[in-house]
Amino acid sequence: MRLLQRLSELSALASLVLAHEGHSHDHHHHHDHGHDHEDLGAIKICGDGGSLAGGCQDGLGNVAAADEKVFLWKENDTAQKDKPSTDDNSPRKYPWTHTSPCFTSPQTNTSICVFTDNHFAANRGASFITTPKRAEYLSTTPSFVDPELTKHINQDLHRTTPSKYEKHQIPGKGMGLIAKVHIHRGDLIMANTPSLMIDYRAFDELPKEEYRQLQASAVDHLPDLHREHILALSTHDGIERTHIERIDKICSTNAFDIDPDNDDEIQDHGFYVVFPEIARMNHDCRPNADYYFDHETLTQYIHAIRDIIPGEELTLSYINPIMRKKARNKKLNRIWGFQCACPLCTQEKAQTEASDSRITQIKELVGEFSDWSSDSRANPQLAELVLSLYEQEKLWGSMFEAHTWLALEYNAAGEPWTAVKYANKAVEWGIPVVGGKDADVEQMRRLIKDPWGHWSWLKRVR
Repeated sequence: MRLLQRLSELSALASLVLAHEGHSHDHHHHHDHGHDHEDLGAIKICGDGGSLAGGCQDGLGNVAAADEKVFLWKENDTAQKDKPSTDDNSPRKYPWTHTSPCFTSPQTNTSICVFTDNHFAANRGASFITTPKRAEYLSTTPSFVDPELTKHINQDLHRTTPSKYEKHQIPGKGMGLIAKVHIHRGDLIMANTPSLMIDYRAFDELPKEEYRQLQASAVDHLPDLHREHILALSTHDGIERTHIERIDKICSTNAFDIDPDNDDEIQDHGFYVVFPEIARMNHDCRPNADYYFDHETLTQYIHAIRDIIPGEELTLSYINPIMRKKARNKKLNRIWGFQCACPLCTQEKAQTEASDSRITQIKELVGEFSDWSSDSRANPQLAELVLSLYEQEKLWGSMFEAHTWLALEYNAAGEPWTAVKYANKAVEWGIPVVGGKDADVEQMRRLIKDPWGHWSWLKRVR
């Protein structure tokens, strides 16, 4: 959600920053979402659990062995006669490697299938669990149309540039990533295309046994090396599981929530996405890295949000970092079953109390910036205070927002050159955490170019 579109929500801090939720000790995170897919449906296993050979109901209502049907939905394909029925008549032109199995949503009578392209991103491969209509939309994005865009993105499976990190066992955390070189703030650490993108419609509209079968099929259809990377991810609890159950647990503890593309015709559901390389990054309440997703290249980018020295662990935050210690640890323990031992959570009591007090103050103040009425207390001095609080709290991933507020408030107060100063800083901080094509970054570029013509000019003094 865009910053300037969500300023009205910031008073409740519901969406102040990207809130990364996920598995803790080893790595794993996805944005806050309205529900946990593990809570949906009854626990039932389709097939024998150890392989796909046990069979499962497809979108036609038939029971078929896992490899019995492979649908290549493209024009003049002889397999067209076998494809599952759908609720739309849109053409299927993209030559997917696999387009099965399928299940039909009892709510909408729409097929939800596995779509795998093993040639995607220089033969790394990717699987998508979604509707035929949305799969067709995805196949028209630049990442599919121009293979050069993703040819050199993934470093671990197709290493093309020296890596800035290496994998290590981290005491008390399992596997993690350690910096090999000095990484400067703003530097790209890694970028990955998805292994698995699951339309949230699958969780909302299918029984658990069916979306679990789709997940297992989506992983098993990938190239062997890619599949091994996913299966090597931790399930966190070490419990022995069937193949299908294990993949479900890996997905639920290693996924990111991705909002739908603004250009996507079907915007009512986001995606649940697995990137096995990025999933190796452990949690810290004050991380040194942050991420954003580029819908054009279907790529997750990880950048440093402060300088990182050689030998330092690379970390992300799994939760909204603007939470008091008790709330942070309650959420981390409830969802991922661990007590955070990051520097912020293990400092002495007086420091914790001071930090909690700053967090409380931030929550009380940021809502003022969404209020453009004459009753608002917002002004440049308040924005300077919030920036100072962010700096004291080491909220480096949120500095883009703080500098954006400063730029807007100075422009609204009729101080264009100071506004341009902070707009430039907002662009610098914003590109690594939201991307250079983000609408809010573009707003700051417009302010830099013409502060007097920007919508915020003299907004507080009229």
